[in-house]
Amino acid sequence: MENKITSGLWFVFIGVILLLHNIDVIDFNFIATLKYWPLLIVIVGINLIVQNRMYGNYIKIAANVLFLGWITYIGLSSPSSHWTSELLNNRTIKIGDLDDDAALSNHVQADLDSAISEAHLEFNGGAGKFEINTNSSQHLIDAQSTDGNMGMHIESTLQEGIQQVVLDAKPVSNGKKSGSATIAINPSTIWNLEFNYGAATVNGDLSALHFKHLDINTGASNMDLKLGMPRSEISTINIATGASKIHFQIPKEAAISVKYSSILSKNSFEGFESKKNGKARTANYDEAPTKFDIELDGAANTFTITRY
Repeated sequence: MENKITSGLWFVFIGVILLLHNIDVIDFNFIATLKYWPLLIVIVGINLIVQNRMYGNYIKIAANVLFLGWITYIGLSSPSSHWTSELLNNRTIKIGDLDDDAALSNHVQADLDSAISEAHLEFNGGAGKFEINTNSSQHLIDAQSTDGNMGMHIESTLQEGIQQVVLDAKPVSNGKKSGSATIAINPSTIWNLEFNYGAATVNGDLSALHFKHLDINTGASNMDLKLGMPRSEISTINIATGASKIHFQIPKEAAISVKYSSILSKNSFEGFESKKNGKARTANYDEAPTKFDIELDGAANTFTITRY
């Protein structure tokens, strides 16, 4: 009988937490509770010790209630925006904290300086949906919220002949809506790109863009990017992520090398000649004048390259 009572407590707890989380009554951080799993061993030990003892049933129930109460406290009090860092514990993955004091707007722009030939974009985003594309205009960067639920802040400076742009975006709705935004990048200059974001969906067409470096630091996200032919001798793409789905569309003629040290991940590379020992290359890699060098680091990812 006592086993049915403790099992019932667990089913009621899990069902109530999932229901309240799914209908947005609470924001429960499930990942934050995982590091307390050794307490389960303690609970099992207590159940075995007091089995068939006087008041053993009450001790079992009390121990389980205390444990579930602690888990509830941890899940509700831990900030969900940082769960990816806790899960990955990887110093190469950096999802920057956004400046809470910065003035936010639904539409931000950075002007194009015709004298510069190279620019660097650092994009820091919270949860949300982002569409990234290219757009020839008088602006170097043009970003706007498509639903009014995404606030943004932009800074642009000139350092050693390179225009440095920092774009921060985060949801501003009081509800659970994460918000969405479009980011248009001017293709008239050479780019170094750095995308740091959390549990977001990122789609885009960068096929018209000339970039030398693309760094992607994220967790528990979905990304689908269309790239063009590499235009530098080596265009590097470094991806540090966990529990994410990443899909690149790359031209069939492009020369590509992929180095992956990911754990518990599923990788699929279309049109590659060799795939072994954590490395994959296209047949034309050695003789190609321009090429992509991709390095993937993380865990529990699905990384796919298709050709068009």
